[in-house]
Amino acid sequence: MRLVITRHEGSRLLENFCMVLQKAAPKIHVVHEKDESDAPSELRIHSRIRYRAVPLGRELVPFLEALSWIFNGQPLPSSVFSSLLDNLTLPAELKLYIAEQCPFCPGAVQSLLPLAISSDWIQVTVIDAGMCMEEARGDRIQSVPTLVLDEQFRWTGSFEIQEVLSAIIHRDPSRLEAGTLMNMIADGNAGLMAKMMLEKNMIFPALVDLLVYPKWPVRLGAMVALETIAGENPALAKKTIVPLWDRFDEVDDKVRGDILYLVGEIDNGGSIERIQEVLNKRLNYDAEIIEAAEEALEKQKNYGKKRE
Repeated sequence: MRLVITRHEGSRLLENFCMVLQKAAPKIHVVHEKDESDAPSELRIHSRIRYRAVPLGRELVPFLEALSWIFNGQPLPSSVFSSLLDNLTLPAELKLYIAEQCPFCPGAVQSLLPLAISSDWIQVTVIDAGMCMEEARGDRIQSVPTLVLDEQFRWTGSFEIQEVLSAIIHRDPSRLEAGTLMNMIADGNAGLMAKMMLEKNMIFPALVDLLVYPKWPVRLGAMVALETIAGENPALAKKTIVPLWDRFDEVDDKVRGDILYLVGEIDNGGSIERIQEVLNKRLNYDAEIIEAAEEALEKQKNYGKKRE
């Protein structure tokens, strides 16, 4: 298991829980990972299961049950659920808000975790609404359990797994959140993300968010996906150019350099005037940005010469 420790006030509670858990079950090995952000700390017990909650009280049973499933083998969903899981073609990030004293929350957790263990498409994050109050406010959580899917769907109280899976299957792919795509990148699935967009013949709007994301590994994964798309469908990839230019003045220099690189690789001569504007304002930019702009301009002009 991996314990991601941040500056969030709930970090100590998760650390204490892991210490007690390791003493009770010495075969469990917890890898500690530091993150200097203020985001909630989380315990990752599976590549697709995260706990931003301390599984104590009623929540301990489904937590230990999930560990047993992961260690001894996957739980077998019913035949109805298995057929629905087979129809998944889009990733889904499910956020389940709980509270330690809630009598209904353990059943909700117990019903969702097998889906994440059984399907590469589903990620489940269990969140203590009291411990992660800012996140709960952002998702407008009023009661628990509440299940949130891509901000498009939510279920409060009891819910049917079949209904949740049906919503996952039939939802609009263009409304996938940046966090969902980010998880695909973190799992090394940038190629799969590109394939999804090629099959749908559309650029998911969240991809642009990732192309200008402050952290380099996220941008790199998004850039790999976009270049893959450009290799098979240049016209589709070019649909990112206008929104990228729209973000150009809002981002830092490192992101600007990546935008210029992408423009040079993908726009095929369509951004010469916009790049020239950057060069005309060279006093406003660092030397690295000017160099990136000059390289992008040369690629754009070379494309024009090839066409001639």
